[in-house]
Amino acid sequence: MRIVLVSHGSFSKGLYETMEMVLGPQEKMSYVGLYPHQGIDELKENIEVEFKKAEPGEEILVLTDLFYGSPFNAIVQLMNKWDVYHLTGINVPLLMEILLMRGNGKNASEICDETLKLATNTVSDVRKYLADLKQANVPSDEDDF
Repeated sequence: MRIVLVSHGSFSKGLYETMEMVLGPQEKMSYVGLYPHQGIDELKENIEVEFKKAEPGEEILVLTDLFYGSPFNAIVQLMNKWDVYHLTGINVPLLMEILLMRGNGKNASEICDETLKLATNTVSDVRKYLADLKQANVPSDEDDF
């Protein structure tokens, strides 16, 4: 499975670099960013360059940063021509889970289904979390975090 990260600016590059730092080198993962001097057509051309790297029969999973943003819209337009899976709203914890699932042999459809279940647990209100621990009388030292 090939994974293509697509975002506004360098966010996708940052995700890519973060995953390589945390999980080590990643094969068949690339990134494309949209910058202020570019239009949607140039973005689509850059994305298609990445799609064309896929081997015959290889699934392509595209992860975009923002629902209804230009990268999202570019992928939706390309989905008329390319058979790709597309998740939007990607963040570091979800990307890490996606890469681990891919490494464990899950296919793109399974990864999409599982990612949607995991998504609600990727953002936490730490202030509330610590208050809940305190209220439950769970010993904790905030300095240990």
